[in-house]
Amino acid sequence: MRRIAFLLGLIAFPSLCHAKETFEYLDLLTVEAVGELSTQIYDVRVDKRFVGNRGEAGVLVGGGFGIRPVFRFGNGVRLSLEASGTWGRLRDADPATSYSAVTRAEFLTGIGYEWSLGRAVVIHTATLVGLDYVTFEVAPRFQFFDASAEAAAATPGATQLERIDLRLGQQLGAHVQLASAVALFGDGTLDYDGQWRIRAGIAIGQPIKRGMR
Repeated sequence: MRRIAFLLGLIAFPSLCHAKETFEYLDLLTVEAVGELSTQIYDVRVDKRFVGNRGEAGVLVGGGFGIRPVFRFGNGVRLSLEASGTWGRLRDADPATSYSAVTRAEFLTGIGYEWSLGRAVVIHTATLVGLDYVTFEVAPRFQFFDASAEAAAATPGATQLERIDLRLGQQLGAHVQLASAVALFGDGTLDYDGQWRIRAGIAIGQPIKRGMR
């Protein structure tokens, strides 16, 4: 893994050839909030058949699991690779629509820079590129009453929405050391298409001083 990360860093940032990478953190994602400044376009599928497109927006607040190894070079440049899965529900979406739980997966590579503030805090920024996959079901919302069974029978079945799209944006975050090898981290990202993400979790590792070989 260290060799692969180093080669990717050389391709993405040629000046890294003069720096030595060192594994710094293993970030474990636990909580994520995702929102849209506009709308995202989803593929609409009924009985697994594509029938068109639909725009949706809302705020996904969910939990899950993700892993992000972070490598720091002697000149302060950082490289990260990550994969995560999050499950939760949309908030502030269309009130006339019922939404199922949302499944979201993300695969990203980041390259940026970091600064150590004392021995316990690391501030970092990175440009991220990768993709995400989101899927959930929607159905018209109706009021339940004594004849709810008849109403449900007359309501069209649930429709699946899904998309897979490019992620490209800028991230700002921090690690706060709690013990010699344990830290808390949080970061926020804004993408080119208006998607924003706020995440938090636990990290295993410790800060590496700049210039360390």
